[in-house]
Amino acid sequence: MLTHRKICTNGVVSLGRRKVGLHDPTRWVFNRMAEVYDARPAYPLALIDALAALAPDHGRVGDLGAGIGHVALPLAERGLDVIAVEPAHAMLDRLSREAGRRRLSVTAVHATAEALPLDDASLDLVVVADAVHFLDAELTAREIARVLTPKGALAIVTCELGKTPFMQSLVAIMEASAPRRPRNVEQNLVQIPSMTGIRFASARVFHDETPVDGDTLERILRSISYIGPAMNPARFAAFRAHVQDLPGPPAWARTFTMRAGRRRK
Repeated sequence: MLTHRKICTNGVVSLGRRKVGLHDPTRWVFNRMAEVYDARPAYPLALIDALAALAPDHGRVGDLGAGIGHVALPLAERGLDVIAVEPAHAMLDRLSREAGRRRLSVTAVHATAEALPLDDASLDLVVVADAVHFLDAELTAREIARVLTPKGALAIVTCELGKTPFMQSLVAIMEASAPRRPRNVEQNLVQIPSMTGIRFASARVFHDETPVDGDTLERILRSISYIGPAMNPARFAAFRAHVQDLPGPPAWARTFTMRAGRRRK
């Protein structure tokens, strides 16, 4: 079944301390990275398989913060009916076009995780992949609890840059050039499952390393919110020069951690 329509919602949602209008594209930084986001390598196949195994055959999956479809599209290829929720319109447009091109069962929904335009008990599985640090934990948890079926599952995937020599040298340059604000990852990883009535099983870890050329590496770096859109051209040029001086062939390495559990009765 081909489903790649787009559903839009209205309103303003609270994201931590910020008030962000869903239909104000200038406020969603990922709109400015949509054209380079496809440079990011695909998620490991073993991770996608582990996520798919949490849903029943032909089950309905909500991918919150779906981006351009790194998780939504391969899950749909495995026969799942995917609802891809993304607040950045430019990202969602790319996802929707690709789903249509591949004739996949993906419904693109322009919304936030904090205000889902979905029916109660309508999802067998909710996935949050590399996005939990952007979410308001309380509002998101309430929505997940509402839309999950009584036996539904929740999976939260976090991503860290790899510990290879090349990546450690690259991270040192990134941290010196663009210090990051603390993220609420650990707090959200506790609060969201607790409020949804889900106890996570033991975490599963997946490693990934992909050789890339210099142009692809630059596009990946431009797809990182505190690098690409945060730097003016002169600052990025200086940053790029340091990256280009790194020895050895570049390879983008990541470590993914999946925490998942099923709703308790």
